[in-house]
Amino acid sequence: MAVPGTASAERTAAPAEAGAEAEALHKKLVWLNVFRLAMVTVLLGGTAITTWRSGTDLWVAALPLYSIVLATYLFSLLFAVALRLRRWPRALAHAHVAADVALAAGVVAVTGWSDSVFVFMFTLGVVNGSILLYRQGAIVAAVLAVTTYLVLIVGFEPHRAGRLPVTTLFVHGSAFLATAALASYLADQLRRTGERLLASESDLAAITALHESIVQSVSSGLVTLDGAGRVTFLNRAGEQIAGLRAEDVRGKPAGHWFSAFESGDRRETEVANERGERLRLGYTRFPLLGRGGEDIGSAVIFQDLTEMRTMEARVQRSERLAELGRVAAGLAHELRNPLASISGCVELIRGGGGLGPEEQRLMDIVLREAARLDQLVTRFLEFSRPAPPRREDTDVARILEETLQVFANDPAAARVRLEPSLRAAVVPCDPDQLRQVFWNLLANAAQAVDGAEGRIRVACGPEGEGAEVTIADDGPGIAPADLSRIFEPFFTTKQQGTGLGLATVQRIVDAHGGTVEVASEPGRGATFTIRLPGGSPPWATAG
Repeated sequence: MAVPGTASAERTAAPAEAGAEAEALHKKLVWLNVFRLAMVTVLLGGTAITTWRSGTDLWVAALPLYSIVLATYLFSLLFAVALRLRRWPRALAHAHVAADVALAAGVVAVTGWSDSVFVFMFTLGVVNGSILLYRQGAIVAAVLAVTTYLVLIVGFEPHRAGRLPVTTLFVHGSAFLATAALASYLADQLRRTGERLLASESDLAAITALHESIVQSVSSGLVTLDGAGRVTFLNRAGEQIAGLRAEDVRGKPAGHWFSAFESGDRRETEVANERGERLRLGYTRFPLLGRGGEDIGSAVIFQDLTEMRTMEARVQRSERLAELGRVAAGLAHELRNPLASISGCVELIRGGGGLGPEEQRLMDIVLREAARLDQLVTRFLEFSRPAPPRREDTDVARILEETLQVFANDPAAARVRLEPSLRAAVVPCDPDQLRQVFWNLLANAAQAVDGAEGRIRVACGPEGEGAEVTIADDGPGIAPADLSRIFEPFFTTKQQGTGLGLATVQRIVDAHGGTVEVASEPGRGATFTIRLPGGSPPWATAG
């Protein structure tokens, strides 16, 4: 039963193999034509030197040999022109064999017939035939050589006393046939060896291509190093992660780019790639061994775990907040009832009269702190159990502009100079929740300026299909030790702060599928950057 596609594959492969065989035959014809020219040139040169040293009488005797050499030159020139056409390669190969035999016959005829020292040229023709056409060429060349030599010696040699040189004919004929047998065997072995070599090269090329395809297709980065620590290979995923090009690092010391990969254990490390991106990478380093088990270098497989670790942190934060929400619901219920009772009782006592100024002041403090505690419980509930965003295509710049107009009239912004730079950016979002985000960030920025005549720079614009908002202040900045904690609930460095403002900002932005980042240096202010995605947000459900 034939495998589908096998016949078509064989039909496709056959012309390719025939073309390769024709090309190989063409190359051999070119080299043998050059060899023939070199051989007759040596023959002509040797003859010229001999005649020059022996006197002018030998020039007449050497004229037939010169004629043969000249004819060989003309034939080789015509043969070279035919080879340029790249047509009829097998016909040209047979013509080449016949020409070699004819050349040998002519040289033997003018240099002593059966006593000529150039009888070996017939065997050269046999060898050339085996080189060109393998066994077939050796047989054809041997038959032509034996036939031509017999005809030449028997029919044309001027014999003395009518005797034939039978022994010479037998020896030379046997030599031609033996050369043909040996040459055909060696040529056949050479062809089979060449075919096996080509098959091995083809298999090796296929395996190499498969290996290259597999290595280049994996999503993990792979870099290999030699014994001196120089980069020998970097796959496509490694180029993308590291922000490098393989040709730029190949052969160079790996320490400049991959110094973080030091251990053979499975580890994680934080690095900055060539694009300036901070990445969390997981990697494994292991030695590379040669066939004999010797150490020839090392390899490192590495993956970009930044997004995975970010998602894990979000999931953990969501789990903590979910648990916090359940605790908050019960805590709020338990707190609000006593607060309401305390506030009611204090109001009754204060309204009953008979209290002195000091007692009135203490009652006011109790009422004020009870109201503050009630407000804290309310904000805590809003943080721990936020309402799901209400999807609505909205211009973020318009929301930010409205928030800035209201914030400009707030006492906290009295001495602050607002510098907006707003461009329209429409994304699906909840306008009310975004107003809360912007207000919290603006309030934090105003508090960071701390009453001085500072600036708050506000920018908004599109980023791809989404939107990007930045709010930067001229305050003292955030201490490096506090950067990783500012979004934690109840973490605050302000005396009157609740520690829920930035936590609420992150909770709302996360619910929109966006990100919020902060960059700050002590003494140089802080910059908060919010990125909101366009299209359908992750919290949108199909109707």
